[in-house]
Amino acid sequence: MKKTIIYSVMVLMTTLALTACSGSGDRIQYVPFQETEDGQWGMISPDGKVLFKEEFKEQPTVVKDDRFFVKNKDGLWEMYDATEKPKKIGKDYLYTSGFSGGVALVTEKGKPVTIIDTDGNIKATLDKIEGKTVSAVSKFVGDRALFVTADTLNGVIDKSGKCVIKPEYCTLKDIGDGKFVGINKKYRKYLDDTEKNLGKIKGTILDSDGKVLFEFNGDKYEDFGTCSDGYIPVCVKKDGDLIWGIINDKGEMVVKPSAKYKNISEVNGETFIYSNGEGYGLMNFKGENLIRAKYENLYYDADGTFMAVVKDGDNLVYRFIDKDDNKLSGDTYTDAWQYGMFDGEHTFVKPDDKMWSIIDKKGKSLEKLPDIVNISLSEGDDIIVSDYVDMQALLESYKITYNGALGMTTNSSTEQVAEMAAKLGAVKGNDQNPATSAYWYDYTTSQSFTLHAENVEGTLNVNFSDYMSRAYYEDFSWNASYFWNDVKPETFTLNIKNDGLMKGKLRQLLSAMEGVFKKMGSVVKQNNGAMVVQMKDGLRAFIFMQPTSVTAVWGKLQPASDIDITPFKDVKEDGASVDYDYNADFSSSADTTYVDTTVAY
Repeated sequence: MKKTIIYSVMVLMTTLALTACSGSGDRIQYVPFQETEDGQWGMISPDGKVLFKEEFKEQPTVVKDDRFFVKNKDGLWEMYDATEKPKKIGKDYLYTSGFSGGVALVTEKGKPVTIIDTDGNIKATLDKIEGKTVSAVSKFVGDRALFVTADTLNGVIDKSGKCVIKPEYCTLKDIGDGKFVGINKKYRKYLDDTEKNLGKIKGTILDSDGKVLFEFNGDKYEDFGTCSDGYIPVCVKKDGDLIWGIINDKGEMVVKPSAKYKNISEVNGETFIYSNGEGYGLMNFKGENLIRAKYENLYYDADGTFMAVVKDGDNLVYRFIDKDDNKLSGDTYTDAWQYGMFDGEHTFVKPDDKMWSIIDKKGKSLEKLPDIVNISLSEGDDIIVSDYVDMQALLESYKITYNGALGMTTNSSTEQVAEMAAKLGAVKGNDQNPATSAYWYDYTTSQSFTLHAENVEGTLNVNFSDYMSRAYYEDFSWNASYFWNDVKPETFTLNIKNDGLMKGKLRQLLSAMEGVFKKMGSVVKQNNGAMVVQMKDGLRAFIFMQPTSVTAVWGKLQPASDIDITPFKDVKEDGASVDYDYNADFSSSADTTYVDTTVAY
C-alpha cells in the first residue's frame, strides 16, 4: 500500500520534543541526578548548583517554572516546589505534562484533563471542547497543545484552554513553528482505502490560530519534516525514490526536491541540515555546502553552534562544532545534550561510560561537581489522558428503550437486526453474500454488537429463541438457499467491563444503568449489587454488577420471583468471584433457548 502523507499524519496525537530553539522561559532549571546506581534522586542546575541530594526514591521530572513532579508509592504524580527542602503543592495526579510557561496539564483520578498553575489551582477544565468529550491532550509545545475527542477528531488549544483549531480533523500533526498538518473530517470516508481514494483527499496546513495557509493533494507529499522560520521540509517520490525539498508556509517551493537530499531534518533561517544518504551536513538555500555531509547526525544548538554525532569505530560519539565546522573543544563524549536545552551556556555530557559531567561553552568541565551516575530529562507524560467518563452520555449512545436498543426492539424482524449488523460493521459480508444476507445467520441465535462511545467499549447482544435463518438444500445438492426465520428478539444484553477508563468506575456505572431502567418501570427487587425492574408489556430488566463488569439483561425475562439477586449483594470491583449460575434461564417461556449472560464476556 502506498505510503503518503496520509499515513504520516494518521496519528491521533503527535508531539515534538523541545529542541534548542525553545524559548529561554521554557528551559530546564534543574535536572534530576543520582550519585550511585541504586541511590535516591537529587537535583542539580546546569551551572552545577546542587539544590538537594538523595531526596526521592522515584525519578522526578526536570524543574521548570520552579516546579517538578515525582511519583508516590501509589504511582501517582505529586508536585513539589524547587527548594532545598521541597514541599508538596496541589493534589495527586494520574498524568502530568510538567510545566511550560507557568501552566501544566494534569489528570486527577476519575476526572477530565485540567490546566493548573504553579500553585495547583485549576485554570481550565478540558472535559468538553466545542461540545465534544475530550479523550486526551498532548503536552504543550510552545503555546499550543493538540487534543483528541471521544469520536477521534483532533483540534488545538492554547495555554488558557481556549480552542484555537476546532476538532474538525480526523488527523492532525504538530510540525513545529506553530504549524499543523491535518486531514479534515470531510475526507474521513476515504481513509479506509487511501490507495483507491487518494485523489479525493486533500491535506491542510494551518497556523497556530487555525487559519488555513494552503491545501495540497493527498498524493503530493510523502512526509513533512520539522518546520522553522516559516519553512517546511517536505518529502516527495520521484522515479520510485524518496527525496526532500523545502516549501514555505504558502506552499511555494524554495528548495527544489533533489536526489542530493535523502532527508532534511531541520531548518534554521535559510540553512538546513540534510542527509545525502551517507552522512549529515549543512547547506543553505543557494545550494552551497556549509558543512560537508560527513556526520552520522547533526543538530542545531544555541548561538549558531551545532552538536554532531561522529562514528568512532563501532561506537557513536558526540562533538560540538561551530558553523564553520570547527571543534568548540577537542573532546568527544559518549552521550551529550544540546546547550540550548538549558541556559545556553552549559550542558550535560558523558566523557566516558561511567559518569556525567557539566561543561561550559568552551568545553571545560565545571569543578566540585558531585558524582553524577545518572541524569533524567523526563518532563512527565507526553500524552495526558482523561480519566473521566460521562456515564449518561455513554448509556445514551446505546439508545436503550424498555423493549430494545439501537433502534431494534422485541418486535424487530431478523432482517432488521441483520441490517443493523451490516450498518455498524458487526457483519462484513463478501461479494457473494452481502452482510444483510440470511447466509450468515443459519446457526445464529444471538447477534453481537461492539460499540465504542465516550472512550469505553461495550457489547450489546440481541438474543433470539431460535436460529435467525435456515438453509434449504434442494435435490441433495450442496448448493443451499437461505431463508429468514420468523423469530423476534427475546432479550437484549448489554455488558461493559472495567477495562481502560472504566477501571474503578463500576459502582458509578451500575448506578447510572439502574437509573436508566428505573425510568422505564418499577423496581421489584434490589440490593446494592443488582436490581430487577418490571416494565410495560410484561417485559422486565435485570441489572447486576460483577467484579469486572456491569450487565443489563432486558426483554422477555422469566418472572421476577425466579431471578435470584442475592449473589450480587456486596459485590466489589475486582474482588472475589461471584458464585452464580451465569447460564441461568432468564427467558419467559420454557421452550426457548436460555439467554447466556456471559455471552458478552
